[in-house]
Amino acid sequence: MTDRENLFLKRINGRQKSAYQMLYSDYYAILVVYACNFVRQQEIAEDIVQELFITMWEKEISFLSFASFKAYLYNSVRNMALNYLKHQDVEEKYIEYIQESYGEVDESEINDEEVYRLLFKAVDELPARCREIFLMYMDGKKNDQIADILNLSVETVKTQKKRAVKHIRERLGTLCFTLPVYSILL
Repeated sequence: MTDRENLFLKRINGRQKSAYQMLYSDYYAILVVYACNFVRQQEIAEDIVQELFITMWEKEISFLSFASFKAYLYNSVRNMALNYLKHQDVEEKYIEYIQESYGEVDESEINDEEVYRLLFKAVDELPARCREIFLMYMDGKKNDQIADILNLSVETVKTQKKRAVKHIRERLGTLCFTLPVYSILL
């Protein structure tokens, strides 16, 4: 192990901010490319790597060697990407189950305006910060953009989005499948 690697590892183990800045500059791009090999979507790959870095910081993970550090990075990205893909598979099976259980929904029978009214009513019931985050997400902003604008952590943004989606799903039930914007509720 070189002196630079040894110093870097010591700083990472000590949770020094400068080490995490180096981690980001040296490994972020290559880990995103690696994650893309699995998930095939840049934004998802970026979220996976960001989540890994946050987990490392929050769990105060220490490494005995530089080799174990690098192995941890790549193994974690691979495992997180595979978990994401498994989750996607579960969602697809759930959608198939709902469609089989309730049959195909004939959109012409449902008044679109009523469905949207119910959607926005459910959004209006959200707590203020949760609603603000969800509306920004619906406007196409990414997690890190929302976090920057509202001066929050990316994890807080993700948590609030999950709460909003859960609330909306509970309120709309199977009606959410009729929305053209249904993908945001997955």
